[in-house]
Amino acid sequence: MLGRLWARVTSINIPLTAAALFAAAILHILATLATPHLIPTSGYGRLAGELPENKMQILPAVAPDAQPLPFLSPDARYAVCRFDTRNGAVTLSAVLPDPGWVLALFSPDGDNFFTSVASPGQRPDVSLLLVPGDDNWRSGAGSAGPGVAVTREATLTIPANEGIAVIRAPDRGEAYNPRAMAELKRAECSYRRTRAL
Repeated sequence: MLGRLWARVTSINIPLTAAALFAAAILHILATLATPHLIPTSGYGRLAGELPENKMQILPAVAPDAQPLPFLSPDARYAVCRFDTRNGAVTLSAVLPDPGWVLALFSPDGDNFFTSVASPGQRPDVSLLLVPGDDNWRSGAGSAGPGVAVTREATLTIPANEGIAVIRAPDRGEAYNPRAMAELKRAECSYRRTRAL
């Protein structure tokens, strides 16, 4: 019995087995990388069709039968903006007043390329000027775009012409909800106003 088993083990073609394992590993990696592109509807696709362009919108409270996206936390409120910089730079501003508040920017592919988080020692007032990654929007006069006065906003060059900004406000109870909703309503997302030179 052991002799037959040993004979089978020694008859294995090592280079062929190694090649098969290598090919299986490559196939696994390619399938993993291709999966986001093969899914018919992404999170961006689900939200983008229902959101106005360059306008902050507060989502309804998350409930078991009403979830705009899977796995959203029911103990938080969300405001989202579908931004598009193809027709000009976009201004995004929000106050993150308490620990747990988060502002995150996502590309259509789901890549998170910017995050600002409020913590006990840091309560940021975020003010960003979103500009596309190409140089077509720039003018020789300044870095804020053609005909735009330069301000104290941080300019963020984004990897795609469009994406989604998400503000997450933790639900701390009924007493805090009016303040949280007021801060979410104050958040802005709009085309940058331009003036002629």
